[in-house]
Amino acid sequence: MSVDEPQLKRRPGKDVVGELSPDKQLQQDSGHAVAVGSSAKASGFVKNSSSYAFMAVVVLSFITRYYRIWDPAQVVFDEVHFGKFASYYLRREYYFDVHPPLAKMLIALGGWLIGYDGHFLFEKIGMDYVSNGVPYMMLRGWVALFGFALPPLVYMIMAESGYSVVAAMLAALLVTFDNALVTQGRLILLDNIMIFFMLASVYSYVKFYKQRYRPFGAQWWTWLLSTGVMLGCVVSCKLVGLFTIALVGVAVIFDLRRILDIRRGYTMFDFWGHFVARAFALIAVPVVIYLSLFAAHLAILTRTGPGDAYHTSQFQMQLIDNPMTKSSFDVHYGDQIAIRHRETGAFLDSNIERYPLRYEDQRVSSQGQQVTGAADKTDNSFWIIKPMNNQEAYAQFVARRQAGEDITQAEMKKWVVHHTDLVQLQHAATGSNMRTHDVASPMTSTNMEFTTLALNDTAHVDDTVWKLEIDGAKYNSTLLKTSSSFIRFVSNKHGVAMWTHPKKLPEWGHGHQEINGKKDPTAKSTLWAITEIRDRKITAEEVEEMNKKQTGMSFFEKFVELQGLMIKHNNALTTVHPFQSTPISWPLLLRGISFWTDSEQRKQIYLLGNPIGWWISDLALLAFAICLVGLEACDMRNYEVVDAVVRRHLLRSGGFIAFAWFIHYFPFFMMGRSLFLHHYLPASIFAYMMVAACFQFFCVHPYQLFALRSWSSRARALLPSYSASLIFVGLVAVQVATFVYFAPLSYGTSSMTPEQVNGRRWLPGFDLHFQK
Repeated sequence: MSVDEPQLKRRPGKDVVGELSPDKQLQQDSGHAVAVGSSAKASGFVKNSSSYAFMAVVVLSFITRYYRIWDPAQVVFDEVHFGKFASYYLRREYYFDVHPPLAKMLIALGGWLIGYDGHFLFEKIGMDYVSNGVPYMMLRGWVALFGFALPPLVYMIMAESGYSVVAAMLAALLVTFDNALVTQGRLILLDNIMIFFMLASVYSYVKFYKQRYRPFGAQWWTWLLSTGVMLGCVVSCKLVGLFTIALVGVAVIFDLRRILDIRRGYTMFDFWGHFVARAFALIAVPVVIYLSLFAAHLAILTRTGPGDAYHTSQFQMQLIDNPMTKSSFDVHYGDQIAIRHRETGAFLDSNIERYPLRYEDQRVSSQGQQVTGAADKTDNSFWIIKPMNNQEAYAQFVARRQAGEDITQAEMKKWVVHHTDLVQLQHAATGSNMRTHDVASPMTSTNMEFTTLALNDTAHVDDTVWKLEIDGAKYNSTLLKTSSSFIRFVSNKHGVAMWTHPKKLPEWGHGHQEINGKKDPTAKSTLWAITEIRDRKITAEEVEEMNKKQTGMSFFEKFVELQGLMIKHNNALTTVHPFQSTPISWPLLLRGISFWTDSEQRKQIYLLGNPIGWWISDLALLAFAICLVGLEACDMRNYEVVDAVVRRHLLRSGGFIAFAWFIHYFPFFMMGRSLFLHHYLPASIFAYMMVAACFQFFCVHPYQLFALRSWSSRARALLPSYSASLIFVGLVAVQVATFVYFAPLSYGTSSMTPEQVNGRRWLPGFDLHFQK
């Protein structure tokens, strides 16, 4: 073999443990082992360079996030939601959202610190802040602090992970000049707050891992607990923070596996000590933080608000000034009641008109009296609720009421309607009882038709018997109340529940909704409420009883109910949105999201990552995967093609970064809800970090590949430095140039001609405004 050819060295056999010594591990963790020709003088130079680089990152991050933060002076994109939620905190009015509360509470905290009273409700995109007296610059500036912190955090993570100054700075600058992260990081939105805690979690864990040879010391505990606190915060911003918990969890499993290995000298007592410490800090602490923030959330939002309707009546009645608390009275047999569908708001209605002989699909009907859902309450919307048991005593009770006799409160209570009672509903206007029978409904042929039955028809009386079920009731003794009880009417004979849906009946139904029997009686859409009792005087005793303290709910009961609703409604976010996208398109940046437009000045804000930066990060992820395959192939042939320290650093640190990207990206493929480009932003940061990891491997130490021993020691020391500098400058220059080119879309501060807009439409999916 020629001396000019690279030579492959046989890999020496591994020792029992297969690791470097603790001293060398600590040296590698500090980044010294990957430096070339290190010396005391060089070490000082590196430290100074690191300080200057970090300060440069801080300054540039501040400039990009705070540049003209006052522009536009209008509500932008999801500021509609998160600005509104901050106002509700300041007004202490209850709202409902699918995300945990921390990020929104932090936004509200910023408003509280500057004296904002929450008077503005951010009702729609484009509303003017100035004319409405909203301190939007301060609110945006407060949130921008979290976006501003991201590049410095990336630098710190890379530096602590043993990367060179130039590699750490490269990762930080790529994040600094990413258009999507800048756009998200300067508006009143949640994502950058969540990403801040995500990166803080990773940084804390890296610092903790570096203390693994000094366990249970002050720094070891500090960084372990810090990791737990940050994990609790990230999942308290958005539930996708669970991905970060999974990332750290997998890293902890590998760490515990190392301790479990008997060849490393640890005892089982040592293992269980480490296990318990990590379980406390990384499981118990995040859980406590998550619960505590929800406790604060519920303690602040004590007044009735727009989120009431999502909850059970018991939950709603805990809120100050809730209408249910003010109008919740017992329902008695013989009362004329108005029954309203919870989901659509339609009133149960009937009239003398009958179903047509044949429907539009030529099916034959029963021609019975129509039972429908009316949008407005009329005389036809009242029904008399009657018991199936004790009918003789009931008849006497009704006769006494109609005669105007005084009936004591104790007697009235004997006739209160209870959970699971068997009842009949008599239509007050026509005198017939509501019935369902084995005839297909007009519009839903799989469901049973609802009609009425004359009182003298005793042959089919079983069709008119209903089991009244109060939602959430645990005991048969639970009383039926107006407004606060959500109820189901389930046919005692057929087992179907009274149900309606928004679709309107044909002309013969006068625009009412169809009422029919749903085969799933437990569905939430079968819930109704009694909104009014007609022709019955509410006694003073009833008002006094109503004003008493309602049955309380413990924090954990409220918490469990709220968590269930959050998960349910998050999964139900399937409505098609014009700017939604699929996960497969995100790394390729095939389309963005329109945040805001100004038609008069032809300005717009369009969420779009830095195209060149994202595509380079895709190549870096691919290069890392190829490296893994190549190194594994060399392992199989027992060849050492890379210096052992560099190889270990690539596999461990690079593998951690690659897994962080994977765990923050691939779970979205399993979600059925509507997804958007901003869901990829956490993963995009790890993709940028992979660019720096590959830069370190391929550019900072290329001479260590294939042991190019034919070069002189000086050439090996200097040539990679020059090459790395050129590549570093090239990558940063391209990133900055692309950022500046797309900046008018990121900031929305500049008018653009159609030619300028089309010049930035690099892909067909970039559906920008004002292209003509």
